[in-house]
Amino acid sequence: MNVVDLAAARQIESRKQAVARAPVPVKLLLLALVTLIAFLIPRVAGAGPTPLNNLGYAPILLGAYLFGWRGGLVVGLLNTVTIGPLPGWLGLPSVETAESTLTRGAFFVGVGGLTGFLFDRSRAALDGWRTAAITIAAREREAMVALARGAEAKDMVTADHISRVQMLTEDLALALAIEPSKASDLGWSAMLHDVGKLHVPDRILQKHGPLSAREWEIMRRHTIWGAEILAQGDGFELARRVARWHHENFDGSGYPDGLSHDTIPIEARIVRVTDAFDAMTNRRAYQRARSIEEGLEELDRFAGTQFDPELVRVFIDQMRAAARDAA
Repeated sequence: MNVVDLAAARQIESRKQAVARAPVPVKLLLLALVTLIAFLIPRVAGAGPTPLNNLGYAPILLGAYLFGWRGGLVVGLLNTVTIGPLPGWLGLPSVETAESTLTRGAFFVGVGGLTGFLFDRSRAALDGWRTAAITIAAREREAMVALARGAEAKDMVTADHISRVQMLTEDLALALAIEPSKASDLGWSAMLHDVGKLHVPDRILQKHGPLSAREWEIMRRHTIWGAEILAQGDGFELARRVARWHHENFDGSGYPDGLSHDTIPIEARIVRVTDAFDAMTNRRAYQRARSIEEGLEELDRFAGTQFDPELVRVFIDQMRAAARDAA
């Protein structure tokens, strides 16, 4: 999971692209050669008019797939013996000559070794790209945390808020039967829901009294600014949707676009619940912290207006079950 792994993966891909960019005559010549070999092998191996003799290649290919080039070679040798001298050793009718056995064995071993080698190379390439993907994902998440902490530093809230929203969001997504990998991605994306506050003036973010109408207008634009910030980089589409629409209300009274019901993306509806609950149950400069039960009752009171009622029901059941388990 480092720069060397990423460079190796890119080198493998570069080689693959070099083959893909080969001139058309070279590609046609290679195709004709492979076709000719495929045509000649059954006849040189003594297959005759029936294709059943070629079934010996099936276990060879399987061995090459399962164990790489070593498996291909070993199974090729075993099949050479099985089809060649073994019937005679067992007293069974056999028409295989020593010359035929050697010819068939050469092809069996060659095909097994070459196929296994190709399978090994394919696995190495896949491992390289898997490592590169993990590295890139880790860097994206580091960038998410950095952006989220920058926004929260301006808003005078603790860094624990983004971590709590991340965990609450992922847990709720899992309770909704969302795949674990997608639930994890949503949790990380939820950390950036307020990144647009980087553009909100400090005098508004840090004001202890009520905001004026003009100040509220500016504050509400943080959803649009957040989406614009996240639109600049690859891999932030999920976070962008959350940032823009996490203040939309279920009844259409929210902002910035006045979406309602299912027109609000599910990920934004989830973060609407988790962000509001965490804000209510933790102390801020302008409000006291409510108890968990008070926060759940507030969610229930506004289910169907501010919040998706189905998500609220699942969230409340989940939180109360966790409270009972902890008691």
